[in-house]
Amino acid sequence: MRPRAAVFAFHDVVPADRLAEVPATHRPYAIDPRDFRALLLAAADSPRRSLPVGRVPGELGGGFFGLTFDDGSASDYEHAFPALVELGLRATFFVVPTRVDTAGHVTWAQLREMTAAGMEIGSHSMTHPFLDALDEAGLRREFGDSKAMLEDRLGAPVAVASLPRGWEPPALTPVLTELGYRVFCTSRLGWWHPGDPPLSMPRIGVRRAMPVEEFAAIVEAQRGALWRMQTIEAAKNAAKACLGRRGWNRVRAPLLELFYRDGDPR
Repeated sequence: MRPRAAVFAFHDVVPADRLAEVPATHRPYAIDPRDFRALLLAAADSPRRSLPVGRVPGELGGGFFGLTFDDGSASDYEHAFPALVELGLRATFFVVPTRVDTAGHVTWAQLREMTAAGMEIGSHSMTHPFLDALDEAGLRREFGDSKAMLEDRLGAPVAVASLPRGWEPPALTPVLTELGYRVFCTSRLGWWHPGDPPLSMPRIGVRRAMPVEEFAAIVEAQRGALWRMQTIEAAKNAAKACLGRRGWNRVRAPLLELFYRDGDPR
């Protein structure tokens, strides 16, 4: 079997009694801290190494996995960061610079502390827009300005980014290359294989109450570990293709709740 590895995408880590505070479209991705810790324990038990995604393209084998966090919510520092440090795991945090130091999000001081501890910080765009609504100049502003601001405030180079809102325009890859990005994480479900294009890196979204056994099987890149998720993803992509972005966004929250209520597909 061709070497492969999993790159996971996390979002909010939120106690169950505060789930109502999370926007409806984010709730399927909001993980209780106890469940989150159980997943990290499974990852720490793996013989595979956790790598920041910026190091993934240089790996020739599949003996690793990646942990990424989108949006830069306050829970990245409150819950995710201390657990990662405790368990000796490394991760990549994609943040929106204009949201840093605002309510519900990480601060610049926290990001600097996370960087000093070995975590990788990347861009999640400047303003979190729908990228398919932007021209090349708009894409350049989103990822050029965010890169410059992150590098200025953190004092470290930024060469990794991730896709906001799930709609990727064809013009994006040339813009990212021009701006000096080496890795771009998408929302496309799948494995990473050595030699794959690093500016189109698939990820595996972690949803609320995801079974630890399933997560552990994906960490180990076991055969068939993604079949359940791929079946759901195929149905979701078919709906997106039929409805278009505006139609999909109108029904997205209830459909995701239907598919992933309590973490299990219905």
